[in-house]
Parts: sequence; structure tokens; C-alpha cells
Amino acid sequence: MISGIIEGFYGPPWGHETRLDFIDFLAAHGGNTYVWAAKLEPRHRELWAEPFTSEELEQFAELASRQDAVEILIGLTPGSDATSEQLINKLRPVIESGCHGVVLSFDDLPVLDAATKHRDLANELIEQLNTQVWLVPTHYAGTTSSPYLEKLFDGLHDDVLVMWTGVHVVNDSITAHNAQLRTAACNNRKPLLWDNTPVNDAIMSEALHLGPYASRETALRHEISGLLLNPMEFASASRPTIASGLAWARGDDAWSSWKTYVATKGWAEIAAATAFPDDPHWPGARPSDEWWQSVADMQPEGLDVGCQPWIDAAKQGAALVLSARKLLAETSDPEIAVLGSFHLAVKWRTWKRLPVLTYGGGPRIRPVVTNDENGKFAYRNGTVISPTSLVDDEVMRCLK
Repeated sequence: MISGIIEGFYGPPWGHETRLDFIDFLAAHGGNTYVWAAKLEPRHRELWAEPFTSEELEQFAELASRQDAVEILIGLTPGSDATSEQLINKLRPVIESGCHGVVLSFDDLPVLDAATKHRDLANELIEQLNTQVWLVPTHYAGTTSSPYLEKLFDGLHDDVLVMWTGVHVVNDSITAHNAQLRTAACNNRKPLLWDNTPVNDAIMSEALHLGPYASRETALRHEISGLLLNPMEFASASRPTIASGLAWARGDDAWSSWKTYVATKGWAEIAAATAFPDDPHWPGARPSDEWWQSVADMQPEGLDVGCQPWIDAAKQGAALVLSARKLLAETSDPEIAVLGSFHLAVKWRTWKRLPVLTYGGGPRIRPVVTNDENGKFAYRNGTVISPTSLVDDEVMRCLK
């Protein structure tokens, strides 16, 4: 079974050394696939028609030879005027450099009338390059068919794998039945699951996703051709979820694998502090003083530099809760209580203005959208939720 990652997020792409290290990580955890497809890589999307540079081809060769167990595929988002000759000329050096296949990424493009062209380009590439060709369709979410999908699969080469993100672009859960419906909508071809977790790009950038791979049915493994997880721009912070997802893919316990990983790294506290109430690693509605103190004192090491705002916010929030609980317990002097309340309120106001989400607070915005029977995006409940955080609850209990 295909299992690994697709570096397909919006935001700063990973550097070459980061990719090499992550391929080692995949191999160590049973993964077998890495797809190069970061949206802001210039010659992936914006400058798709430009040849890859000699430096890029050298790097592709290094990626491809890094681990025998991990295959490397290179993604490309061709423009609407792309010809098969252009794509073959651009991608042939990729295969000659040692890469194991190519991915045509037609996601997030307003081209629902281009299914026939997408099919023909994929067919031409697989015939001419004699390599693996995978395809991300424009209609990539949901469980219904559409005119786009009907035309895409009418004559598509049997060996082309077609990706699917689940019922929605981002999913709280995915069932085996969801995949069965997608298979039926795709001319009985099992989907290659592009699972948008732990990614936190675009409208999700205020959240940090350090949790386990969860709410994917065990039976789902038998209804897909493989699993590719989409990481965050923070490569190290992506590892807990990906280690857990790779465990799921090979039939091991995803939750246990995650707990072992975060415990080994010393990240359990920051993971819980950045969780949301429906997450399995949520600390509960009323964590103990001891837990809050452990967060206030934490010094997680090894996370990406970009994760520091969440660490700082979590520590400050924990200190606020401890101050609030202490103030509630010390009410013998009314004047001290009033001054303490004002002091707490000012610190809380400053904390609430921090540009990151911690302790389940909102508003949380995610693309919980789907593609309808016409292939167009359709809004779904759950895209925007606005709960109060654990810190808000504790401080307001003190200030009432």
C-alpha cells in the first residue's frame, strides 16, 4: 500500500535538507512515498512551463537516491494551454534523474470543463515516459459523480491513480463507506487518499496541528489505493501526526504510536495545549493545577522555530489560569482581590490578542467544503466554529 506524504501545502516550501531528513523519517516509520508538490515552488505551478533548473534536477536525484524504500514523485500543475509535448519535455529529465513518477495536480483550478484534456495529458505521459503517473482531479472532494469525473474516467489509462481528499477538503473523519461511494463515482477505481492533515496552511494558519491520526476507520485501508498525508510548513511539528498516520497505514495502533512519539520528544503538553475539544488528545474541560503548571513550565525542544508563537501563547495562557485560580482562593482582602482582578483582566486582554489559537479557542476556520454533483465547491457546516478557550473559561469564572 502506498503510504507517505505529499508536500502540497500553500506557504513556504521545505528546504532541500529538510526534505532529505523527512525521507529518512518516512523510511524509519514504514513510509514508502514522498511527493514534491508544494504550491509555491515556482516551477510547480506559477512558472509551470519553465524547465526545471539543473540545481532542481540534482536535488531530485538526491531525493530519489536517499532511501531505497521511499519512492519520489514530482508534481506539476500545468496551465490551461499546456500541451503533452511541453509536459514530456519538462518531466522526462525528472525521470532520468531517478525519480519514480510524476503527479499532475489539477486541484484548485477553475477548469471543470477540462476533464478530457486532463485525461489525455495523463495518458500521453504514462505512455511516453513509461513511469507512474498520478493525477489530482479538479473535482477532488466529495462522494458524488459529476460531468467532470465522468469525462475524466472515460478512457483514462488503468494505471493512473487519482487522488481524493475525502468527503471534504479537510475532514474530521473518513469512513470506508465514504471511499466506496467515491470509488463508484470514479468508474470503480479506488482513490488514492490525499488526507489534508496535519496541514495548517491558508485559512488554518492560526492553528498548530500536533495531534494523532484519528477518526479514520480501520476498514478504510481496504477501500483506498494508498494514503498521502499533507504536512504543515513546519516539518518537525508535522512528524507526530505523520508517524501516527503511517502506523495506521501499516495496520498498527495510531494512537499508541502518537503517544510514544510525543512522549519521546517531550511534546505532550504543547500538543494538548494546541488541541481542540473534539481531538483525542484534548486535556479535558477542567485540567488540574498540576497540568496547567506543567504547561507553564514546559520547554519543548526540537520543534520548528515557527512554532514558538504557540509555545509562548500556551505558557502565558497557563500562567493566567494559575493566577485566576489563586485569586479565587485568596479573597480575604477585598481591595487586593479588586486590584488582582484588574491586573488579571489586562493580562488576559493582551493574551487574547495573540495571533495564534490555543486551548480550543476560536474562531477556528477550516475548508470543510466539498465538491457537489457539478464538481463545484459547496459550503458545509463546521467550516467556521467559535468556541471559548479553556483560558477564557477559567479567567471569566474568576472575574464574574
